[in-house]
Amino acid sequence: MSNMPEISRQPACDWASRIQIHGTLFKKPFGHQSNKWSKRFFLVKDGFLMYYADNEKKEFTKRTYFNIHPKGIVPLGECEFKTVNDAVHPFCIQISSAEINGQLVLALESDYERSKWIELMEQSRRVTWKNHTLAEEMIRQLENQGLQMMREKQDYFDRLQSEVSALSEERERAEELERINQELEKERQKLEKFTQDIKEEYEKIRDELEETMDTMRMLDDDRQQLSETIETQQDQLQSLAMEKERVEREMKQKDLLASKEKNDLSQATSELSSKLKEIEVKTESLLKEKAEAECRLKENEDKTSQLEEEKQNFSEHAQELQSTIKDLVTQKEITEKELREEIKARLTAETKLQEAERSLKILEHAVAEKTNNIEEEVKEEMTFNVQKLRQFFEDLAAEAKLSADQPIIMKNAVCARKTMARRAKTMKFTNRKRSSSSLSTSLAGSLNVAASDTMLYSTLTI
Repeated sequence: MSNMPEISRQPACDWASRIQIHGTLFKKPFGHQSNKWSKRFFLVKDGFLMYYADNEKKEFTKRTYFNIHPKGIVPLGECEFKTVNDAVHPFCIQISSAEINGQLVLALESDYERSKWIELMEQSRRVTWKNHTLAEEMIRQLENQGLQMMREKQDYFDRLQSEVSALSEERERAEELERINQELEKERQKLEKFTQDIKEEYEKIRDELEETMDTMRMLDDDRQQLSETIETQQDQLQSLAMEKERVEREMKQKDLLASKEKNDLSQATSELSSKLKEIEVKTESLLKEKAEAECRLKENEDKTSQLEEEKQNFSEHAQELQSTIKDLVTQKEITEKELREEIKARLTAETKLQEAERSLKILEHAVAEKTNNIEEEVKEEMTFNVQKLRQFFEDLAAEAKLSADQPIIMKNAVCARKTMARRAKTMKFTNRKRSSSSLSTSLAGSLNVAASDTMLYSTLTI
């Protein structure tokens, strides 16, 4: 980046070898009514009275020539001088001329100095060839100096415009950094919400796993109860078989006595046959119920193995969720650290940008107010502000290089893939949970039917 230009000032050559008189005097403003006196540095040079700011006296003593850019020039050729008195300054000179808008009043410290100044101004106003050429030479020098200053001013403004454009670009970069920080803050909030959702889902899956364990314990109890019911039915079938054998024996015995008690036993035989048929029907019903109970027991065992598999899947899913939570916590810490670094860099950049803006305002003020009369102090001030701007842009370049070397905060593709897998497993577990609820309902209905059949058989046997 280019440095700000320094306006060079070549010392103007003095075209005369002698100044008639010089000194610090008090001047009352002319052209308008005012009683305020101002301190100015005056000198008389070959028919001209020139005055400067008060601090010009120190510069004049250091140089071997006078400054050709005074605050004001009074040609003495047509002037008239008159001694006047004032309440504040008793030793005053009143200078009047058709070329002056008003009257110029100067105050001195003594009557001797006043007489000396009047005498030298009287002598200096005489028209000589030297005075005539002095005016033309002064005009030519002023025109040359003016052209040189205009060229330097234009060059200065061109370079200043380029620096202002560069500064505007840096300001836009700072605004872009602010927008990036806002986006990072939003991503951090999303990451925290995502972590909280995963924790809630983990708690939900853990509760579902506990419910599954309770369901498995209930299924174990139901299976044991079904086993006991089957054993009871088996005992009942054996009892029915023994009862059948007993009835058949009785029928055989009664057949042997049929010749004697045929008429008496016909009715009893019919009753026993009816009872035997009823026993056979109940036996077939119990056998059918036994087969159904065995089928339900087999289904219960299949559901138990399925629940065992779901339990294993729940455990694996819980471990994956714990691993995901650990990764997210680690990623959150890294993200917060990078956010803190980004915020610190942003604050530093804003501070440096404010310093650069203040320096730019100082330069603009110097260009607007002091271009026509740039002095050594102004040059030093402009050089110092230019160095501050250069340091600011170098620091911004270094920070941009550091930002380019930082790693990517989030791996969106990996997170998306993990999220899809986790959602698929969650849907699978939800469907299995619904199937488990349906199984529990069917098992409860089966137990109720078995209990009612047992009560019926007990009633019949009694």
